[in-house]
Amino acid sequence: MDREEILRSLFTKAIEDTIETLPYTIQVFQDPLSDLKKTVTNDLDFLLGAFFAQVLLFYSVYCSNNKDINPTIEESQQFNYELFSKAEEYKTMIRQLMINE
Repeated sequence: MDREEILRSLFTKAIEDTIETLPYTIQVFQDPLSDLKKTVTNDLDFLLGAFFAQVLLFYSVYCSNNKDINPTIEESQQFNYELFSKAEEYKTMIRQLMINE
């Protein structure tokens, strides 16, 4: 596996693992005890931001656990662009999960 394939694999895993945890994130957000809904004016945008933050966190952890590879600034920018450019797709997924909860 070459460098690009390794980075892409780690990035994809970060997205997949974040998607897997989304129902829990939504549940925590919607919990009346947390009172988050009183301070957040747009539920969907808040959850999208949490999704992005978690993907980036997972990705950085996966990269740091793989001592042989560290993404360059340009590689990080490319993956960030890919992530953020799919915002509408992720919003649709989150909206669907919110309905199912």
